[in-house]
Amino acid sequence: MGECNTAPEEVSVAGSIGSHIYRWFLLLWSASTAIYLVIISFLILRDPRFPLNLGLIRTTGRAGLWVTLLPGLVGVAGVLLVVVRARAGAFLLGLYSLFGTAVLACALPAVWNARSSFCTQTMCIRTPWIARLLVLALATPFVLAAFWAKREAQHRMLAP
Repeated sequence: MGECNTAPEEVSVAGSIGSHIYRWFLLLWSASTAIYLVIISFLILRDPRFPLNLGLIRTTGRAGLWVTLLPGLVGVAGVLLVVVRARAGAFLLGLYSLFGTAVLACALPAVWNARSSFCTQTMCIRTPWIARLLVLALATPFVLAAFWAKREAQHRMLAP
């Protein structure tokens, strides 16, 4: 009778494909949200009275650059460094993801305690459960990216 010899490389090809899809999804999410923050930064630079409403972060004018430009540049740099497999990329992407998670987590109490509607300057959601699901749906990729970045940074630290 022959032995079943399965080397770790031969166990599952689908896992590696799934992990690549997961990685690229998180990179695409992070890149798109970071670029969005950089675009908002340019709008703030163009209009000195730009009203910024990011959850509980409400500023007017150039003060908004602290919460848009710096995190946006950190996110873009993190994505680019992860793509070129630099060690600092996962750390920067983790910082950016924790920022996104924190901003959305700060918005959760206001949305969760809403009785009838949740309104921003541009739209009003009449049923509070839709706003709750929206905030949770936006926070989930940030949380997943933060966990992925932590695991990736630990893996990179152990790699030669």
